[in-house]
Formats: sequence, structure tokens, C-alpha cells
Amino acid sequence: MSEQSHEERVIKLADLKLLKALLPFIKPYSWMLILATLLVFIVTGFELIVPLFIQKAFDHFIIPVDSIKELSILGFTIISFKTFCLIFLVLILTGFIIDFFQSLFMEYTGQKIILNLRHRLFSHMAFLPVVFYDQNSSGRLVSRVTNDIENMNEMFTSVLIFIFKDLMLMVGILIILFYIDIKLAFYISCLVPVIIISIIIFSKVLRQTFRTIRQKIGEINHSFSEAITGIKIIQTTSSQNQFMHKFKTLNFEHFKAALFQIRIFSIFMPFIGFLSMVSIAMIIWSGSFEIIEKSMTIGGLIAFLSYMKLFFRPLRDLSEKFNLLQSALASAERVVTILNHDKDKTRTAKIKTDLDKITRLELNKINFSYKKNEQVLNTVSFDLHRGKSIGIAGQTGSGKSSIINLITGFYKPDNGTILINNLDYNSMDLKDIRNKIALVMQDPFLVSGSIKDNIQPSKFNMDNKTLEKALYDANCDFLFDKFSGLDTLIQEGGRPLSSGEKQLVCIARAFAFNPDLIIFDEATSYMDSQSELKIHDAMKKLMKGRLSIIIAHRLSTIKNCDNILLLKDGAIKESGSHQKLVDLKGEYFHLLQMEKI
Repeated sequence: MSEQSHEERVIKLADLKLLKALLPFIKPYSWMLILATLLVFIVTGFELIVPLFIQKAFDHFIIPVDSIKELSILGFTIISFKTFCLIFLVLILTGFIIDFFQSLFMEYTGQKIILNLRHRLFSHMAFLPVVFYDQNSSGRLVSRVTNDIENMNEMFTSVLIFIFKDLMLMVGILIILFYIDIKLAFYISCLVPVIIISIIIFSKVLRQTFRTIRQKIGEINHSFSEAITGIKIIQTTSSQNQFMHKFKTLNFEHFKAALFQIRIFSIFMPFIGFLSMVSIAMIIWSGSFEIIEKSMTIGGLIAFLSYMKLFFRPLRDLSEKFNLLQSALASAERVVTILNHDKDKTRTAKIKTDLDKITRLELNKINFSYKKNEQVLNTVSFDLHRGKSIGIAGQTGSGKSSIINLITGFYKPDNGTILINNLDYNSMDLKDIRNKIALVMQDPFLVSGSIKDNIQPSKFNMDNKTLEKALYDANCDFLFDKFSGLDTLIQEGGRPLSSGEKQLVCIARAFAFNPDLIIFDEATSYMDSQSELKIHDAMKKLMKGRLSIIIAHRLSTIKNCDNILLLKDGAIKESGSHQKLVDLKGEYFHLLQMEKI
């Protein structure tokens, strides 16, 4: 799936499905959300009665109205203005305290949801098939775990609570306005449909804008990651200006998308302000006539104006938070799309099997293609037994690595069967199979941390003595001579080790893993002669008593294998021992002669 098609898939996700997908992360904290909701009701109630207190202050104490009887609150008659103000102050302080705890509960709940969501996303991605990573750039995926999750943080910790609270406040205000004066409230309610329609239009435009912004951020991350990874090549080929131009273009496209979002928002906010001024003008105009006619008091008009000001405050808050909500929803769509991506379906065994040891591996008439009608492997067959080794040679693109991708379960063959111990590969638990396979790649992969962190198998713990033996078996004596043995710290990119030293550590990891099947995929490429000799010696010791597959460009690497397969255009061109292929004087023989030149 391309970048563009992925975005198209995201756009088709409905908001209801999106919220449903997020419910499992919210459900464990439902009791805290319920408590926060109850506190929101109380806080909203406190805010709603404040203008009523102002009305009572004017009508009973500041500008007393003869027709209004004595002031009574909660059954108590209030005679003193001082007592009235004291009650008002206690009311405000109580509302502040409740609001504090409500915000605290909601913030904590939001942070816990984000904590679990980020962990779930990462753990889900760790089990996605390799084809998923072929179709998605690393920059975009990094953006999902970092930018998109953090963007959703705003939704759970601040946006949701404000939106819920403000909506309640607006509904409460409308009810009280009709209670104070039905005629004025009816005039004001005519503006509500206009406000709702403008919000709907605004939300649709802004949602698409935020999708574009997130897409551009992912492309920027990918471009930057690509440049950092290849900085040596970029500098030696003087390609800085080319990458700068590419980055500048992406950066400007992000700027244009962000600027469009600002323009939309700058239109919407003044429009809401305009509606606010219109409503106040309507209230003053109509209210003044009602005061003259004595159908409304000055306190009532002031309360009405206070409620209208309070009505447009949450509306402005909603407008300000709406862009965050749209951005968070756009991010949530992208995160949920990954969470909806199926994990590797071969992980669970279809039948009960006892895979104590892999003693035999057989590929029978395997056909495979990454893309439809572009066949990579064509009727490939071979049989490998314990204690034996197979070498696979061929030009680049002949299908060598594709065989490894099928054996390790990264991809499935189009047709043909893979058998382990005479049992169908697809009927077995992929995790059990991989626990018995070690893979030594062309590019050594070491994580930041100690040597012990890098070679310690995750399936079981080993003591230091056993791990040190694995290092010595892999010819990693240099770690004890020049460094700190198992405690040697590895930085990004495997520094401070050389390429050969990193590869030897990877072989030590395979020793510690104690596999039944060991696969070397161009393990000696780009190595100097001395490092290659050490690696060959370590490989020889590791292969003893195991099934071994060696992929190599240099035929000297595989000449001692029990069986050698020469691939060409995805098919086995020649097979046999080194001497047999030499005697055949076919394509293998010619490649060997060219290598000796």
C-alpha cells in the first residue's frame, strides 16, 4: 500500500468506528471518568448560579425593587448585604476546589490512557508482518508513535473535558435564559442554528486540513531520517543541496497546510465574535423596552447579559479546542488504522505439534512473488537435514534472500510447501519455529546498551559465565582485551566496534540463542581478510550439529557446504557439492574462475 492509498484508507474511517476502537483504552478508567463527569455537573451548576446571584444583588440590595419580597436562599432569609457577599464568596471558593479535583482526575485519566495506548501501538507494531514495513516508511511510523500519540494526549487530557463542560454550560444557559425572559431567549435562540451550521462546515474543512498536516509531518520525518542515515554518502557525493531542496519543498508544503488551517480558524473566530456582539445588541435593545414597561428588572437584564457573555465564552473555547480535537481525531484515525492492521496470522498453531528440535527442512516446488505477475522464485526445491549445510549463490536479484524471507515466515509462498520435520510449516506456531532459528544478516544489528543486552536471549535468562562462553566461541576475545567484556557499552550504530567486530558479536548472539537452524545472509560481505577469517572460524563452530544455510556472493564462502544451489532468475540453475559443480564446468565454474581473477 502506498503513502497515498494509506491516507485514502484513513479518510474512510467513520468517527463512530474510531471512538469504538478507542473504548478499550478508556474502559479501565471508566469509574474515574464517571467521577469527573459528576464533578463537571457540580462545577457547571456553580457557574450557572453566579449570574443569578448578581441579579439578586442588584434587585434586593443595590437597586431594590419594591415588588420583590425578601431574599431567601436555601430557606434562610438574607437581610444583610454583607452576609449575602460572604455566601457568594464561599460559593466561588467551593466551585474552585471542586473544579480543581475534577481537572486533576481528568488529567490523570488522560495520561493513563495515553500511556497504555502508546504501549499497545508499539507492541502491536512489533508483531506486524514484514510486508507492513515494506509498505510504510520509517518516518511515518515514528510519527505515529510520537507525534500522533502526543497529539491524542491533548484530546484526553484537556479537549474532552472542556468540550463536555462547555456543552453542558451552553445547554444550562439556554434553559435559564428561557426562565428569565422567554421573549429575549427566543430572539437569541434564532442564532443557535447559524452557530451549529458554521461549526459543522468549519469541522469538515479543518479535519481534512489536519490530515494533510499530519501527512506532511510524516514525510518530513521520513526525509530527515533518510538524510541522517545516509549523511556520509550525502557528504561524500556533495548532495547536500539536493536533499536540502527536497526537505525545503516538504517543509514549505507543511507550511502551506498549516497556513490554510490558520486562515480557516481566523475566519471562524471573528464570526463567533460578530454573533456575540449581535446578540448583546439585541438584548440591550429589547431589554430596555421591557425595563421601561417594568416587565423586567435591571438585575434581570444584567443577569441576561451575563449569561449571554457566559454563553459565548464556552463557544469561543469550543472553537479554540476544536482545532485540537480535529488534529487529535486525524491522529487517532492514523493510529487506529495501524491497530486494525492484522497481525501475522501464522502465529497460532493450527494443530498441536511437538517441535522439540528442527531436524529437517524441506522446500517443495516453491513459487513466490512480492508483486502480482512479478515472480521472484520459480519451483524452488531442496532438502536439508541436521548437521548438514546448504550454500546459496547467485547474482543480485536471483532470489537468495527471498528464500530466507519464506523460511523465517516474513512472507508466504504463492504455492508450494515448506516442511519442518515432515510437517506443514503453516500448521505450526510461527513463534515456536522462530525460537529455533538464528539469523546473521549482512548488516550487523546491535542495539544501544551493553554487550550483555545484545546477546542475552529473550526466551530465557543466562548467567554471565554462559554468555562469556558464547563470546569466546564467536572469537570475541577483543571484548575482554580492549573493552569491558559483557559490560561493554554499545552506542547507536554499534560504535565503537568495527564492522567485523559487530558481526562477531552477532554470531555470539546466535551461539547464546542455541538455534537448530542457523542462517547466514551475506555475513562476510564488506569484511577485511583478517575479520573474514575470524568470522568463518566462528561460523564453522556455530554450524556444527545444526542445519545451516549460507547465502553468499563470494563462492569461497560456501565451497565447504554439503550442497550448493546456484540461483538464476529465481530458479535453481545448478546444484551439488563444490567439486561436483566444478567438474560440471557450468555457470558455477565460470563464476568461480571470474572470482579468482
